[in-house]
Amino acid sequence: MKKHPLIINPSLLSADFLHLEKDLKETVGAGVEMLHADVMDGVYVPNISFGFDIIGKIASICSVPVDVHMMTVAPWDYLDVLKEKGAYSVTIHSDVGDVCRRRDTLARIRTLGMRAAVALKPAFPAEAVSDVIDLCDMVLVMTVEPGFGGQKFKGDMLPKIRDVKRIAERAGTTVSVQVDGGVNVENIGLCSETGADNFVVGTAFFGAENKKERYEDLREAAVCGASRSARG
Repeated sequence: MKKHPLIINPSLLSADFLHLEKDLKETVGAGVEMLHADVMDGVYVPNISFGFDIIGKIASICSVPVDVHMMTVAPWDYLDVLKEKGAYSVTIHSDVGDVCRRRDTLARIRTLGMRAAVALKPAFPAEAVSDVIDLCDMVLVMTVEPGFGGQKFKGDMLPKIRDVKRIAERAGTTVSVQVDGGVNVENIGLCSETGADNFVVGTAFFGAENKKERYEDLREAAVCGASRSARG
């Protein structure tokens, strides 16, 4: 099965928006491979984050791709503007619309030249992506309830990572598996050992005094976890 690179993906929801450009420059300078942007509409989740103009400005000054997580009831309405603003990948949730709408949305994301992904909230099993897995480049396993940063990591979500990989293999495809929610230096190795390769890190990254050191610690822990998995 195809191996995906390990990616440390800081969540902009935890950045300092009063000094966002400074935070972004320090973050990219630390060596991160991607930036994660949560778009919340106050309907799908009980919170509102930031809009597409902010994403456009972030993408325009950063040299790493911007990964957009759409916590919205109608993500299909915003695909063209996401492409225009420079999004690299777009994640929708497994419980928005019906399966035809989700398949059409994922296909459209790919047609626009972006990577397509589906997110699983904690209440949803891996099987919830089985009817769209052939159109996914990535599956996001939420390890907290979506909507707010700073929550505690739900370790009981880890088996879902292996389940997603088995579903992809059964479908004759491969996907990157992202984890998001409470990820830190202490648990990122467990995530990579279980099979995740894309790690959304919010408070644990932006709360660090030295972002480069924190990035290196996160990457080292993720690599160690992946090595344990490879050894069986």
